Order: sequence, then C-alpha cells, then structure tokens
Amino acid sequence: MYFKFTDLSLVAASLVLIGCGGGGTSSDASTGGVVASGNTSSTKNITITDDYQVESLGLTNTISVTVNLGNTPKSLYILLSNYHETQSASSSITHNKTVAIQESKEIVDTLSSKQTKALHAHASIQEFNKNSKKFFKKNTVSSENLQAKGVAISTVSKKDILGENQPFYLTEDTTTPTQATARRVDSNISTPFGLKTLNIWVSDDSFGLGCVKSKCVTQIMVDALASTFLQAGADNDIYDWVTNIYGEEWNVDAQAKYSNLITANDEITILLTDIDNDNSTNGGVIGFFFSKDNFKRTSISGSNERVMFYADAVLFANNDNATWTIDDFWPKEMVSTLAHEFEHMIHYYQKQVLLDTETETWISEMLAETTEDLIATKIGHTGPRGVDPLDGSAGNTGNTQGRYPLFNQNNTLSLTEWTGQLKDYSKVNAFGTFLIRNYGGAKVLRDVMYNTLSDENAVLSAVSQSVNGTGKTFDDLLKEWGIAVLLSDNENLQNQPAYNTGDFTQDTYNSSTYELGSINFFNYSPAPTIFTSAGTVAAQGNYYYKVGDNLTGTVTIDLTLNGTTEATLIAK
Repeated sequence: MYFKFTDLSLVAASLVLIGCGGGGTSSDASTGGVVASGNTSSTKNITITDDYQVESLGLTNTISVTVNLGNTPKSLYILLSNYHETQSASSSITHNKTVAIQESKEIVDTLSSKQTKALHAHASIQEFNKNSKKFFKKNTVSSENLQAKGVAISTVSKKDILGENQPFYLTEDTTTPTQATARRVDSNISTPFGLKTLNIWVSDDSFGLGCVKSKCVTQIMVDALASTFLQAGADNDIYDWVTNIYGEEWNVDAQAKYSNLITANDEITILLTDIDNDNSTNGGVIGFFFSKDNFKRTSISGSNERVMFYADAVLFANNDNATWTIDDFWPKEMVSTLAHEFEHMIHYYQKQVLLDTETETWISEMLAETTEDLIATKIGHTGPRGVDPLDGSAGNTGNTQGRYPLFNQNNTLSLTEWTGQLKDYSKVNAFGTFLIRNYGGAKVLRDVMYNTLSDENAVLSAVSQSVNGTGKTFDDLLKEWGIAVLLSDNENLQNQPAYNTGDFTQDTYNSSTYELGSINFFNYSPAPTIFTSAGTVAAQGNYYYKVGDNLTGTVTIDLTLNGTTEATLIAK
C-alpha cells in the first residue's frame, strides 16, 4: 500500500504563548456535569506530574482546560471518543501552541507483496451465516426426547474414501460446482471431544504438477496442511488449541433441535479450491466458512452436507522460493486462516444453533481475528503483530507486516460498523487484542461466544466476568482502547490499559497456554494517524489529536463537542 499526503502547514490555533509554569501535584477544577445535557460547559486545571498522565476532560459541550506542564518536555494528546451508536460527531479544538497540521490524507489501497491482503469471506456469505436462522426448522419432537437413550438420531453417514471424486457446490444453489478428489482422509484421531476425522479435498483443476492454475497443490502440501489442523496427540494442533477456547464444532444437539440440519458424524472437511476462480497468487479471499453446508440439501440445494470450510488452493500453493514449504508466506497465512475459519465454524454451532443468537458481524470477526493472535506462536507465524513468533517484544520500528499498518491508517473508523473491507479486519483485530491483554485472555473470547447477547452487550457481559471488568460500560472500553493505542510505546504502564509489556504475557486457559506478544503501534509503518486539526468523530469511534511535542509551561485548550463525545487528555 502506498500513501499520499498533502503538504504540512504551520498553523497557530492561538497566537498567545503563555510562559513556563511550575510542577506540583495534579489538580482538577471543573463546572458542569459528566454527561452533557443541553448546552453545558466545564473548566479544568490540570498539572502534569508523572511520566505519563491520563485525565478525563468530560463530555460537556464546551471545555476549557489549562494544563501546567512545568519544565519537563511532554507530548500532549487529546483522545475524542464518540459514544453515540449511530451518529458521527463534530468537534473543534483550539490551543495556544503552534503546530504542524496534517491537512489531509489519501489512502491508496495497494499493499506491498509481503503485506497481508487476505479477506475471509464475501459480504453475501457473512450475511448468510449471520441470518441463516430463518432457514431453521424446529423438530416437532422435543430435544430432550430426541436425545433420550434409545431414540434414534442418525449419526451414520457415508465416509470419505481416499481418491474418490465428486462435485462440491460453492454457492447456495448447484450452479457453481467444482469437481474435486479426496486427497487425504485421517480417521479416528483422538480429541477431547472423541474421535474425529479430517478430510481434505482438492479441486481437480488445482492439483498436480502442470494443473491449469498458476500454482498447483501437491500431495506434500496436502499432508502438511493436515498435520497442522488435526493430528494424534494432545495440545499440538489447531483443532486442540481452538476447541480448547470455544468448544466443539458440531454434535447431535444440532439435528435434535432443528430437523433440517445435517447429521453429526465427527468429520471436518477442508476443500482446497481456487476461490472466485481468480487464479491470484497475491491476495483475495483466502478462506471462509459457509453455513449453507450445515443444512440438508432439501433446504439448501447447494449444501455439500458437511461440516467444512473452503481454502484458496492457489494462494496455499504459492511458494517463496524454489521449493514450497508450509512456512512460506502464503501457506503460513493459510494455516492461520484455518484457525480463523474454525472459530466461525464453532461460533455458528455454539451461538447461533444452540443459543439462537445472531452475532453482529464485527463481533464474530473480532473473535476470529483475535484467535489468530492467540495461536500465532503455536503455529510459528508472525500473526497480526507481524513480529517473529519467538520475539515477545513489540519488535522493531518500521514494521510493515501484519494487521496494524492498515489499522494505523484507519484508526478513526467506527468500531461497530462493518463493511467487509481489509481495514475492518484490522480494526476489530486491534480491539480484540486489546481485550485479551486487559480483560482475561482467551476466556473473555469464550465468554463473548457463550452468552445470548448479539451486540456490544455480548462483549460487556464477557468483560464483566474478568477481574478488571466489573462495572465497565462499552463507553469505558472504547475510551480505554484509544488510550492503550496512544500509550502502546510504554512498556511500564501502571493502572492503565496496556498493549505492551516488553515481552510475552502467558495466558493459561483450560489445557493450553497461549503467548500474547507485546504491541507498539508506533513501531509500524505507517505510524498511527494522529491529527493536529479537529474533525468528525465516527459513531462509536475514536479520534486521535496531538496538541504538540516537547511542550513545557502552560497550555490552554478549548474544545467544542456535541455532548456524546468524551475528551481525554494524555501526556507522555
């Protein structure tokens, strides 16, 4: 991706420069309420005494602040957090320091060859997965009676045979088939949920040297993929690490509840095919879960009647050097994608089928994206951090890898609005990695899945069960997230939301331990977008504003807000 910026111009918000002020303890004098009602105002006097300091300026319509910095140079920021669910908010900020303003920024959606351009599903598939509840047909017999001993719930289905050939349907109907062959069948692998079978099928046009695609899948590749997802032994594959958090992917409870869902046969299928038939070796849709396949064909004609997901064959077969290895860039992205899509698969069963809850897309994608962060070191992947999996630090400056360069360029987006673009994945990834580093690790993700709430309240319910989450509101989380981004270059934060400890943080949950690496958003290129002119704050979004660097003395700041936006002063 390359970026174009207009020239920087020097702008003085106010021409009066107030002289140096003294130190002393932090003080705060204000008028007006915390929640704006009508045309409210407040005045505050704040003295900066610490290495870093965070002060709420409130939500009143007009805020006048005097900041006493003393003689120690500080960088001064204002975080604007808009708590309205649907409406953006205007803002105005003036102060008495002369600064450089970044007037505008144009983002050109082109990534370098080593940056992730992987999408996970088209919007139509995401919408189907979210809304497929409308197809459910309730069993006329109660679930309890169906599951009672002696009452037959079919668990028998045709087993895959290595080398057999059949069509797979890629859409909800039968108009888009691909002919594929079973290239790997691993049966009766012991897991915490009993014996499981993994089937890997490859579209015929994508397999074997000399296939018609630009990159061809080989048996070596199929075997390598199989061992990363499911193999004998405990706590050693994606199946174990992801089900350890979220639970089982499918069971007889599904058909017991809804008669038109498929039989549980303890099998998972991966279909390697050229998704979208684009023959792309450097980006596109890398994989997806499509819940149409969980229905019987009598309900969805294009159902493959399998618990399965789809993986792009061309991207998976794309090698960095002469000899393909699973550790090459795109193959490793595929391994990470398996974890992402597996979360979606489990999410569908546990939350939508069993709990009758349709999760908002941004939350489902947040869980899947954050799952990739949790298992990155286990699969030897740089993950969304874009940092060597053996390195627990926040890495080096100038990092262009992972999700966060794109997040930095789009950090003012509404958190809860989903458009299905790459920037949305980076946004929810950044929020999810904030949650697990501050509110309970893998457990907070599981708790989001295992409640009957579909919107931000699902997140709040999960956070409230963590040690630090009692009484938190979604507004609190939005603001804390923004603070954590701005303070992510500090490894020694106390009593503040944090991304960065300088090393791995160990998170043991159930039978696995996950390593959470440190994140410093200022280590990425481009660095976080921080404005020096006020602007529009997206609904349920943050806006990052810099008063200036190397400031001393007294700074006066005047803000005009809309009553739903909280201003937070951050000195560092």
